[in-house]
Amino acid sequence: MPTTAPLLVPASVLEDALSKARAAARAVLPLVAETLRHQFPTGAYLVLNRPSGDYDDDCVELDSVRDAQGETVQELDPYGRGSYRLPAVPEHIAGLWGAADPRDPGAVLELIQRIDGVSPYKLLDFLPDELRTDEEIQAEDDGGRTPLGLPLASPEPEPKRCAVCLVTLEEHAGRICPRP
Repeated sequence: MPTTAPLLVPASVLEDALSKARAAARAVLPLVAETLRHQFPTGAYLVLNRPSGDYDDDCVELDSVRDAQGETVQELDPYGRGSYRLPAVPEHIAGLWGAADPRDPGAVLELIQRIDGVSPYKLLDFLPDELRTDEEIQAEDDGGRTPLGLPLASPEPEPKRCAVCLVTLEEHAGRICPRP
C-alpha cells in the first residue's frame, strides 16, 4: 500500500511570497519618507550607511537627514535608542506606524532594516553625488561603501495630458485639440 506523502508545495509559492514581500517593502518606503519629511521639513534625503570595517555588517544604519544642498539637518544616532526623540508627526501618519513610534529613531531604523532585509541592495538607492560629503567621497575612493539615500520629497506628479493628442493640459490651454 502506498503511503501518503505529506502535502507538498511547489517552489513557486515561495517566489510568489517573496514577490509580495518585495512589493510591500517598496510600498512602505514612502511612509518612512513622508514621516521624515514632516519631521524635518527642510530635509531632502534620509542618509543611510552600510558599515564597513572589522565587522562588515550588511545591515543599514541611520546617518542623518540632509537638505537639497547636502547640509545636515539632523544627525541620527543609530545607537541612540530611547535617548532622544524625533519631532512629532500628524496623527494620520503616526497611525500608519502601528505599534511603533515614528518619533523613536530605533523604530525608524528597525523599519528601514526590515524593508532592506526583504531585498538587500535593491530597494534603497545611493545618495546622489552632489549630496555626499568630502569625507564620504574620500572613504568611497579608499574602498568604503557608498552612502544610501532615501528621497524625502514626493516626486512631482506627472502632468495631466489630453487623452486625444497627449499634449499636457497646460500646453493645450484652451486651444482646440489638433486631433479630432
